[in-house]
This record gives sequence, C-alpha cells and structure tokens, in this order.
Amino acid sequence: MATPNENKEVVRRYYEVAFNEGRIDLLDELIAKSVVNHDPISDETLTPEEARGFEGFVRHVEAARAAFPDAMVTIEEMLAEDDKVLVRFTFEGTNEGPFAGFEPTGNHVKGSNMVLMRLADGMIVERWEESDNLEFLQQLGILPSSEDLIKTVA
Repeated sequence: MATPNENKEVVRRYYEVAFNEGRIDLLDELIAKSVVNHDPISDETLTPEEARGFEGFVRHVEAARAAFPDAMVTIEEMLAEDDKVLVRFTFEGTNEGPFAGFEPTGNHVKGSNMVLMRLADGMIVERWEESDNLEFLQQLGILPSSEDLIKTVA
C-alpha cells in the first residue's frame, strides 16, 4: 500500500504534468482503468457509465485543455490520509474554445476548486470535485453578476 506522501505525488503529477502540460499520454500511468469519477463531464457521445469512467476522465482533460488552451492549475494545498488525497487548487485560463455547450467568450477565468481523490496501487481510482460553477459562468459572461441576479429576484 502506498504512503500518503506517495499518493500526493501521484495527484501532483496529474495536475502539474498531465493537466498543465497537456500530457494525455500520462493518464494511463496515473488513472486506473476502473476509475469512478463522481462528477463526470456532460458528453453526449459517452454513455453515463463511460462518462464516469476512464474515457470520461480523459475527455474531461481534453475538453478543458481545448476550451482553455492556456489553462493552469496551481496547487494551493494538499492533505493526505490513508488512501485519500484532498487538493485545493486554483484553475486559471482564457476561454478560447467551446465549453459545456457554450461558445467561446474570450474571457479569462480564475477560481478555486477542491477535489478529493482515492488511490490504490499508485493510481487514482475515485474522484469527487466541488467548485463554484456560478462564479465560473459569471466570469465567462454566460450568467450575470451576483448583484444583477439579486436585482432580478428582489
């Protein structure tokens, strides 16, 4: 069984090398084929099972890199215990490609996210994510600011 520090290194490589550098080829080394992604992307070309699995994980990285070619994840903090790693990171990038059914806006976004991953045998086997999607869509210009939203319901 891997140590918590070894698990943190796998997660670090996922974000700093596979994601930031667009090294999709490394996903085979970092993500188990049996992975369960509890927050899959919406992709009409995949079945729900595929979206939650390895193929969906790969598509998630590809879609994010295509929509935000200059995307950068900065790890702010990682905590590890037993087989789990919690990572708090900042995602930043410019929307230059279609994303989640929306046309590119050209807007720069920056936001904080938290992801919990479970690892086994040195690979990511489960993933949960929490992020502020409202703020993200507001930064993209898809939704109005919180102040404007409040005015519409007040």
